[in-house]
Amino acid sequence: MALGATIAALVTWGPAAHATAAGTATTRTFANQPAHQIVATALSTATKLGSVTMTSSTKMSGQDYSLVTLSSAASGQQTLRVGTAKTIVRVVGGNVYINDSATAIQAQFGVSAPKYANRWIEITPASSYFTHFNSFILMPSLLSELAPGDPLKTAKVMTVDRTSVIGVTGRPNIHLGLASGSETLYVATSTPHVPVELVAADVVQGQREVFVITFTHWGQRVNINRPTSSILISSTNLPK
Repeated sequence: MALGATIAALVTWGPAAHATAAGTATTRTFANQPAHQIVATALSTATKLGSVTMTSSTKMSGQDYSLVTLSSAASGQQTLRVGTAKTIVRVVGGNVYINDSATAIQAQFGVSAPKYANRWIEITPASSYFTHFNSFILMPSLLSELAPGDPLKTAKVMTVDRTSVIGVTGRPNIHLGLASGSETLYVATSTPHVPVELVAADVVQGQREVFVITFTHWGQRVNINRPTSSILISSTNLPK
């Protein structure tokens, strides 16, 4: 599911603490490249590594919010929690499988169907819901969310979670759901030059909102299997 589906409702949440760090010659060489080249290198490196864990957590309208995505080129899983609502989405073998709590079913489909709560529902490409649930989980789709929009500029070399990074700032990526504001993608200055953190911010209805995503476990194997049992959405009374 797209991150932009929830970002507009997020309450203020500050970015991770950043401290300036003295760079080596290698760090300075990479950090001195044009902003577009830094982003291109980060996305190219990420594509080659082939997998990542993406996490974000905050509060939304006074409720706990968390998003964890395990992503690879062929399969992935995303777990979204908003208050008591929980949704797990798996993409395996070209199909999507969702597991919703009762409150999540109501939010996702607009109907009350507690008998399908906490059961795996299979969604094939024939369903009108397939594209919605299949978005931003597999690597190619997930990476399309990361690049800031023009005009781009670089920041000073900093440290994020004990990693030396260079920030590239621009307009928010169109998939993040912000009408204006800014986005900074922090890229590791040492090899491999992977995205480390993304920070997007805007003022919505007079409230400054900040959205922070962290990226870890680049290149580690992702094991996502089909559920042992599931029901086709076409066999339910949920909207198709």
